[in-house]
Amino acid sequence: MNHTAWTKKGSSLPSDRIPPKVQSQAAPAKAKGKQKETGPPKSKEVRKLEKLRDDLRKASGRDKDPNGGCFCQARMHPLSPYTPICRACGLILCELNLPNYACPHCGGALLTPAAKDSLVDSLDARIAETIAKEEEERQRAIQAARSAEGAFPTLSAAASRASTPGPGSDAQSSHPVNQSHKVLSLDSKTRKVKVSSYTPPAVSRAASAETVAREAEPQHKRVPPPPAEVACSSAPSPHRPWANTRGLNVTYVPPSRV
Repeated sequence: MNHTAWTKKGSSLPSDRIPPKVQSQAAPAKAKGKQKETGPPKSKEVRKLEKLRDDLRKASGRDKDPNGGCFCQARMHPLSPYTPICRACGLILCELNLPNYACPHCGGALLTPAAKDSLVDSLDARIAETIAKEEEERQRAIQAARSAEGAFPTLSAAASRASTPGPGSDAQSSHPVNQSHKVLSLDSKTRKVKVSSYTPPAVSRAASAETVAREAEPQHKRVPPPPAEVACSSAPSPHRPWANTRGLNVTYVPPSRV
């Protein structure tokens, strides 16, 4: 047998003539994109505070409210906890007049730069306090669920977490769409155990997004601004000094004589 450069000396096997392939260790594939943060979903209150904080950071103070504000002067809605009054014109502001917009009447800024920075710091502290409180309530709910389970084992850790949703979680986040469940039943006639699978109806993600948007921005009845011109009535007639010149249907009742 003719020996080549890659054959072993003293070997007569044909497979020894094939040069060995050196496999290079492939580098571990990097995860594409950003990894999603695993944690409980944010509650409605936290999302509302974060939106207000972010809007305050980007606001110039001179932007007008696209909804026109509200002129109820805290008669229909509660007083604004951030800017209860406009320091320029004295308009009483309700909670619908957000501090990141200008005054709906005079167009002046409701907050000074120092007051805006102080309010942003206050909102940061309030957000952290709310998240800590909700996490404490979630842990308390988990401990209560574990105590209620007793000696019965759980199917998995994911099922235990899904059975005890924390504050701010909804049904779609706790139970993923089209997740199948195993159902164990006992037939009363045959006395046999039957295992079947159950898949809940799918929830539309578009409908879920609309629900979140509706919860984030509830619709309130706003009071429009007063008219620019004041309605004045004409002078009454000397024959009917008691007549209502504004057009309302009223009847004059003379005083009774004693």
